[in-house]
Amino acid sequence: MGNLKGGSFEKQIRNALIRLDARGQKRYQTDSRLTHSNALYQKREMYLRDFANYLSNKGINEGKLNNYFKEDYISDFLNERLSELSPKSALDYTSGFNSMLHGLEQTKVTIDKSVHNILREYTTDYRNEFNQIKNDYETGRAINDTNYFLNNLSEIRESSSVIAELQLETGLRVNESLEVARNFNDYYNPEGYLEGIVGKGGQEYDIKPISEELAYKLSNLEQVPSYSSYYNDLKELDHKPHDLRITYAVEHYNKLKEEGYSHREALKMTSQELNHHREAITLYYLARG
Repeated sequence: MGNLKGGSFEKQIRNALIRLDARGQKRYQTDSRLTHSNALYQKREMYLRDFANYLSNKGINEGKLNNYFKEDYISDFLNERLSELSPKSALDYTSGFNSMLHGLEQTKVTIDKSVHNILREYTTDYRNEFNQIKNDYETGRAINDTNYFLNNLSEIRESSSVIAELQLETGLRVNESLEVARNFNDYYNPEGYLEGIVGKGGQEYDIKPISEELAYKLSNLEQVPSYSSYYNDLKELDHKPHDLRITYAVEHYNKLKEEGYSHREALKMTSQELNHHREAITLYYLARG
């Protein structure tokens, strides 16, 4: 195993592309991790240039590109590069990047083994997000009249109406809302807000102000519904738990826009409230409102 040839990043990129180039060869004649089409050639050139530009922006302009394919550099690079992509685009990018590194290894270029694990983790995360969005979110899922919805839900099950009100008021995911309801005193500050709620990926939410009325309902909730009971109660009204989170996103974003914030500012602030680490996910919510 060895390094890419060339003194500059540009020359090393050309060397990597030449090593990988198997256009014109049938797949069964050579390894499938090599480059068999013009479209894949262009994608891999993009991957290599993206990474070289990332290093240059960090003040790194010399050395062997393949020696920078290490856990810390790759994680930081992906966080920057994928921040504005949809889950589907991010999934394609991480899986494509990983395939390219496997191809380089097969041409005897040294690649740190830990990098494949990092890329697989990112790929798995984005695949799960994409599948969740594809399966759970439909256009027009925001609730237009939340008071009417809550009144109807309370007739089915009062406790489910309280959980729904918590979701609508805070934007919490259903499992997070159920956790808060089960252990309300652990999260409620008498000054009128929830704190210490840990969301997806271990990321803690900012404090969540709630109304006195909702705090009273939660503190006097005798029995918290199970996830399946809550899901089925909402299903009777043709909704899913994530519809309430979408509703919160749409209402919060529109409120910020009415207050004079720009699209970018409102999107960023709404993403923070939803505890999203990427604004692209919030855009999905808004598009399905």
